[in-house]
Amino acid sequence: MNIKIMKKRGLSPVVATVLLIALVVVIGLLIFLWMRGMTKEAVTKFDGENIELICEDVDFDASYSAGTLSISNTEGNVPIFDLQIKIQEGSSYKTVNARDYGDEWPGTGLNQGGIASLDISDATGEASKLTLIPILRGSVQSGGQKNHVCEKSSSIKIITI
Repeated sequence: MNIKIMKKRGLSPVVATVLLIALVVVIGLLIFLWMRGMTKEAVTKFDGENIELICEDVDFDASYSAGTLSISNTEGNVPIFDLQIKIQEGSSYKTVNARDYGDEWPGTGLNQGGIASLDISDATGEASKLTLIPILRGSVQSGGQKNHVCEKSSSIKIITI
């Protein structure tokens, strides 16, 4: 009886250790990048104050008549960079921004004491309600500027019927 004994060779301990370390590093990097993508970069305004807290201080007035939307920031002390206008027609909604109306909205936004009139008749049509949501511009840690849409608690609703 002739039995051949085959020598089985495995990985050397050095190669196995290097592979395990590389696997742990790759998994750690993936977890780091995943967690980094889940956090928001803080937007600040006025000496580093969180912009979400500044939204509570926004105070503006608005009126709508014959396709013209008039906005005044005479009572507020927070400049409004842009204005999101949510238009309800029956059960459908569409959203436009005040900046979409070019020269009618100030380039730097509606500063304290500012007044703007927008002819939005082409967008409103048979609108039954307008919701105006302020958009503020703040600084981010990376050195740039970023817009922040304030919560609906800072918004103004106008019934157009």
